[in-house]
Amino acid sequence: MDLEKNWPEILSVLGSAKKANRFFSVATVDSAGNPHITPIGHVFFRNDMTAYYFDAYSKAMPKNFEHNKRVCLMGVNSSTGFWFKSLFNGKFNSAPAVRLFGEVGEIRDASADEIETLQATIRITKKLKGHKLLWGNLNRVRDIKFDSFAPATYPAMCDGLWQ
Repeated sequence: MDLEKNWPEILSVLGSAKKANRFFSVATVDSAGNPHITPIGHVFFRNDMTAYYFDAYSKAMPKNFEHNKRVCLMGVNSSTGFWFKSLFNGKFNSAPAVRLFGEVGEIRDASADEIETLQATIRITKKLKGHKLLWGNLNRVRDIKFDSFAPATYPAMCDGLWQ
């Protein structure tokens, strides 16, 4: 399947997943070949099939990138209403999940625009005690360039969703 052709639908699925879960699962591989999955809450997608995320807390991912920069990012729409409606109708009106495959870049300082985008998403929690503890020092990002994708599909209920 064509990543570029499906990018608008992929972004829609990822938007629903982010709203339902508040994070994406990002898989990497360690030096022994073992998979490692990390929840990343602040991933921002661009229209050119790339993204960036704030790289702050994971200790395993940077180690894994020393020998393998490949990643798999998965977003799942786990909204109860979405699943109930789909099960009731016997069909998904939009895809329930998607996996994106790509490669991360080197860690870099976030741009002023990237920091502003982050701040806009967490502004509602600004007066809460944990806000500064969790997000007070987020200023480093990694870019991800995606090169392929694999939607989650279920027999019959996902027919006709991807082209």
